[in-house]
Amino acid sequence: MIPSTGARARAPFPYVGIATAVLLLHAILVAVLPANPYRAAFALLALFAVGYCTLALIVGDSIRLSASEILAFSTGLTIFVSSLSALGVSLLGIPITVFAVVIVGLPIAILAWFLRRSGAGGLSAVTTFTRGVLDFSEYSRSEKAIATALVAAITAALVVLISLSVVRYPDRLSSGLAITGDGDVLPTQFFVGQPQNITVSAFAGSTAGAFTLRIRLYPENATGNGTYHTVVLTSPLRMDAFAEHNESFVLNSGESWTRRFSISIELTGDLYLRFDLFESIGSSPAMVATNTLPVHVRP
Repeated sequence: MIPSTGARARAPFPYVGIATAVLLLHAILVAVLPANPYRAAFALLALFAVGYCTLALIVGDSIRLSASEILAFSTGLTIFVSSLSALGVSLLGIPITVFAVVIVGLPIAILAWFLRRSGAGGLSAVTTFTRGVLDFSEYSRSEKAIATALVAAITAALVVLISLSVVRYPDRLSSGLAITGDGDVLPTQFFVGQPQNITVSAFAGSTAGAFTLRIRLYPENATGNGTYHTVVLTSPLRMDAFAEHNESFVLNSGESWTRRFSISIELTGDLYLRFDLFESIGSSPAMVATNTLPVHVRP
């Protein structure tokens, strides 16, 4: 991309087309290939192409530069444009990735290529090209309808893609509840009076607050009209039909709470262990997460 002569060049930027092709190929490689040393090496070439095309766009034919001057200015502009593009996409809410080079560098390269081809100003070159692309005068009526629909679809897709940059994910962190057993395997088979361990983890969302964990045991055929009775925390936690145990705690935003319960079930049959997480919102608690574990208890 640098002229071979060391003297003042008559055409100081003859390789804008090659630089544009390099950036196009880099965009394809980034999209279809995972990160690897070969792609990283090609990315360095693409970075230099950004600086080279930026220099061609700024200087054009107005100032004649030698090969060494082109090398120095292109390197400096590579660093400047890459840093500025990374800052720009981060301000738009787009993560800083290798696509920052594609998002900013490729339009610069295409604009410089238009300028070199037309011999006119960059704006004039882009205007002429756009008119040529959108000239449907020789199309039939059906072809015009198809072309118009395709252009409208492409425009809508671009609008949606750009608008996604202002969306913040996630909008609001939600509270959560997780249960697990020893060895990350939840126990579903119990024997009467023989405890098994269940670890419960609660996670606060975007807001701090007071939380309550409620553990209930009820038969599989329960109708929902059963009356629950409270059991206190012992080791093990002994649960019979319609037993209920509550644990209260306070969490700040993003914090978690974990406790391991040794649970002993005191009756046989098919039952449900239900874990509910309540958050105090205003004057009353609201259920924000739940987990239900079906268990079979043998004599």
